[in-house]
Amino acid sequence: MGRAATARQIRKRWNGGEIDSDPFVLPQRVTIPASDLTSRLFGFIRYAVVHSDCVKVTDSSPILGPFVWTELLSAYRGVALRVAHRDGSGSKPVILVEMVHATNEKHSVVLHASFDGADVAARWRSWARVLRLPLLLEDRGGELQEAERRLGSLRIDTAQPHAGANPLSARRPLTFGATGRPRLFQQRLSTGTRPLAY
Repeated sequence: MGRAATARQIRKRWNGGEIDSDPFVLPQRVTIPASDLTSRLFGFIRYAVVHSDCVKVTDSSPILGPFVWTELLSAYRGVALRVAHRDGSGSKPVILVEMVHATNEKHSVVLHASFDGADVAARWRSWARVLRLPLLLEDRGGELQEAERRLGSLRIDTAQPHAGANPLSARRPLTFGATGRPRLFQQRLSTGTRPLAY
């Protein structure tokens, strides 16, 4: 029996500073440094403009020139909360909020980068709500999973138990009006008294 081969997890690198873009002021302009070695060698910088329905991006290099492309928001899988590293040992993490493209990873756009993670959860949920995209969360293996169960555009939560009636009282509970009288108009008329409206 041979040893089972395990795939080594590729750590996502971050070479820039902090990014704090506001999801409530659209269109929002974000400047993103290149993360992979080849793009950094050519001096690429990504200038992204996030609109409410699309993303317009210019990948600019002083050597190769600008590359302009546009993607609709429907092409994106969701807004992901990810962990990247600033050094090779992984001792200096950075938390990223990123729009993840469904088919092309190179068209993903970082919206927020934080070294301390103080406001990252609020930014993550705000960007997903404004862009109407699902929330994604990165697990230890680097795979993205949906953070909430959804049925189309509706969020599905676990069922909450109902309080029910008080077994020690014959009256209806306070959640039903606290009067104990019948709720239907005909039943109130059959008691022989006039409704309070008269």
